[in-house]
Amino acid sequence: MNLKNFIIVLVVLIAAAAITNKQIKYNPQDEPQVSLFPLTIGDWQGTDIPLSERDYKILETKNLFIRDYKNLKTGVSVNFYVIYSQDNRKALHPPEICYTGGGATITKKTVIPLIGSFKANMFTIDSKQSRQMVVYWFKSTTLNTYSYLQQQLKVVVDHILGKKTSGAMIRISAAVHDNDPDSSLRNIKSFASQITPLLDTYIP
Repeated sequence: MNLKNFIIVLVVLIAAAAITNKQIKYNPQDEPQVSLFPLTIGDWQGTDIPLSERDYKILETKNLFIRDYKNLKTGVSVNFYVIYSQDNRKALHPPEICYTGGGATITKKTVIPLIGSFKANMFTIDSKQSRQMVVYWFKSTTLNTYSYLQQQLKVVVDHILGKKTSGAMIRISAAVHDNDPDSSLRNIKSFASQITPLLDTYIP
């Protein structure tokens, strides 16, 4: 299916989901809190980054966290961000929107193999202060995908079928030092290998 047909199908399914919306009851108390994700993961130790009420309002949910994780053996650090929603697909937009809105320049955007055959989006951002490498993907129940459209389609289909609907955007980033992006990507992949076995438990 080409992109144009995919978008048409997605629009039709979203419309169908809107029609059937009243048939599915959403209880916020049933939504898992992703902030319960472990602070200690192997050699990695996390520190939460506080957010303001304005940040939560912009993101349209409080079910999220942003953390810096430091490897206590190697001293390297990554930033880990997860945002989750069980009923608001708008909260899960691709992160490029926020970066470009903040004035950053995105370069070298591509899809990479992250762990084995699992693929994720990757790009670098350049700002006046720093350069960062960013890797992200989307999750919807058992589906992990780099494709925003595929994740949105699964949420809509699950909604129509009366199944549990949920979505998450998972992002790992690392600073690029000494013009060495390969080192940053190795650090991201090392961290990703530690957190992926935990995703289904804490981000169902």
